[in-house]
Amino acid sequence: MKKKILIAFFVIVIIIGIITNYVDSGRVTTGHEPKYCIKIVNSTGNKVTYWGLGYKVVRYIDVSPEELYQNNIGVKMGSWFMKYELPIDSENRKQEVKEIQSLNDFYQMKLTQDKDIRNLGKNYSSFDAQKDNCFVIGAMVHNDNLYHEFMQNYKNQKSAFIRVAQNTVEGDLILQDILYDERVNQLYLVMDNTRDEFSAEEDRKIELKQFENIAEYSSKNHLYWVMYNGEITDETLNSEQAFIVATIQ
Repeated sequence: MKKKILIAFFVIVIIIGIITNYVDSGRVTTGHEPKYCIKIVNSTGNKVTYWGLGYKVVRYIDVSPEELYQNNIGVKMGSWFMKYELPIDSENRKQEVKEIQSLNDFYQMKLTQDKDIRNLGKNYSSFDAQKDNCFVIGAMVHNDNLYHEFMQNYKNQKSAFIRVAQNTVEGDLILQDILYDERVNQLYLVMDNTRDEFSAEEDRKIELKQFENIAEYSSKNHLYWVMYNGEITDETLNSEQAFIVATIQ
């Protein structure tokens, strides 16, 4: 009796698998998202895998997992054991994948989509930043483990995000959002100077910059955390090629 029940169970599972495979195959072929699957987004937000009953769909996305399904840049359906990578090398992929060009692009990434700096209130303080698990630099450093985690992910070419909070000499809060995007091997910096009451009015803004590298750099008995393009030297440290995120020592 138990054997018959077990056989019947497997027959039902196989029939359901055939039906859902047929339906989802038709949806994928016509440019629609699979319906009878479990959706899993990878850690970098650029690849979505849909797990069905005996099959899967792998989809590479452009900007965000929340964008329209038909905006994918590569999709393939097969068995659970199928392996699928975009058939382009890293240089071509940099051209195919949409780079971050605006604040909206920046905050549509998986690592940043619920962290839009523009939504923070004017009275947001370093104490709030500490509670929000930001890397806070001041008389005391808080959550410095986030700095080490970010740099480790960057060295491993794994997408990463960190928010840095520090006060000016006058006590006004400066916020910096740093994102490493492994898809294009680029770094993006969002600087929020809107709370700096002692700066010129035209400088109190939120702006986006892009850099190739980030590292610690020692100069004149100080250790800096620097984002830069090209090579970093004492001459380029204070140029437009570089941005000092923080003085570490």
